[in-house]
Amino acid sequence: MVRSLESLHEEYTARNPKSLAQWGRSRATMPAGVIKGAYTRSPFPFYVDHSDGCRLTDIDGNVVIDFGSHHSAMILGHTHPDVTAAVQGEIERGLGLGNPTDLEAEISEELVCRFPSIDKVRFTNSGTESSLHAARLIRAKTGRPKIAKFEGAYHGSHDGLEHSISPPMDDAGPADSPATVPANPGVAPTSEDLVVMLPYNDPESVELILREHKDEVAGVFYDGKPGMLDVPDEFTHFVRDITAELGMYMVMDEVVSYRVGRAGYQGLAGVEPDLTIFGKIVGGGMPVGAFGGGNELMDLMDNSEGAPVLAPSGTFSGNNFTLAAGLATMRALTDEVYDHLDSLGGRLAMKLGPVFDDAGLPNQVLAVGSVVNVYLTDKPARDYRSFRNHDTALFERISLAVHLKGYSLGVPPMAMMLSSPMTNEDIDGLVNAFGEALSEED
Repeated sequence: MVRSLESLHEEYTARNPKSLAQWGRSRATMPAGVIKGAYTRSPFPFYVDHSDGCRLTDIDGNVVIDFGSHHSAMILGHTHPDVTAAVQGEIERGLGLGNPTDLEAEISEELVCRFPSIDKVRFTNSGTESSLHAARLIRAKTGRPKIAKFEGAYHGSHDGLEHSISPPMDDAGPADSPATVPANPGVAPTSEDLVVMLPYNDPESVELILREHKDEVAGVFYDGKPGMLDVPDEFTHFVRDITAELGMYMVMDEVVSYRVGRAGYQGLAGVEPDLTIFGKIVGGGMPVGAFGGGNELMDLMDNSEGAPVLAPSGTFSGNNFTLAAGLATMRALTDEVYDHLDSLGGRLAMKLGPVFDDAGLPNQVLAVGSVVNVYLTDKPARDYRSFRNHDTALFERISLAVHLKGYSLGVPPMAMMLSSPMTNEDIDGLVNAFGEALSEED
């Protein structure tokens, strides 16, 4: 069942001599030879030469169907004609304009129209920046110092929230009262005192913890589908209700989940948070972040008649290239496109489970819209602790075997992100590739 890692590495290396050479060159000037940690892969990354639709061609001429979709950002696939034309048009306008353009109002209106919970929007350069500013905003409004988040959820790389993403069980504390564990040694040691940790799918414990800290917690950061965990909509409604009751702000992270519907996961669940964080697809493939909410909070940043309470800034925030690409992407994301993506996601989820069953592997196939994930465990994936024993080493071998058959997966736990150029044939091809990978041996 599944070839050995040594055998897979040997074939991958033989197929990618130019990528191997490029990686060797890159290691001299970049840690691990990559510009960011997410590009690290075993035995080395493949380097892209060009893209088209849902396909990537690497510098060795290998073509793969891209189920990573640039960490979920490329929901329309690569080189979509509308997005490409929008960005090319901005080249004529110029780089680094340093002043507003008409695109700012257009893309903000698009988001406000799609999300009933939003009156106004601010743009940043990344989801991390948006998360940071959202935390500052609710602290400023409430005067309370602490932020609550859920164990296993990721809300960006900043000291304020980079805690208990995948904590060792020796440090994690009891399941119904998780400890706050810094995600890495570089996180400021004092920051953990300002983060309250909550368990997914345990409303009784969440309520108990929040009531205990009701005078300290400014708000709760919430991702309703981290890694496509099995979190029912009822739990999301509970989080909305308890935060409202205790005078805390609910901040919904839609950086990934915006791709599941016109109004993101909050639209599917039927909830209205106080603030929403965006990234990825709102930039259409360009660097982006945004956050939006009601006037009560957003007007704290209004400096039109004097100094604001908060003044988030960034040289390239809301640059015209990002806004043009993001606006073109959202305008292309019609109900028909979402229906197509939902159909593809449902097809993939339905067919993948039996493939793993036939191979005798425990599995949980979880999907919402165009996001499909597989956990190699027999336990329902309802929180971080339920899938922490997921066999990552085996999944690495399976992923590499599937890649060698022409299908590139995403970075777990975002294993498969679908894009609109994909077809039923592409989905069935991936399923067959999994089946072959699981049946081959050295």
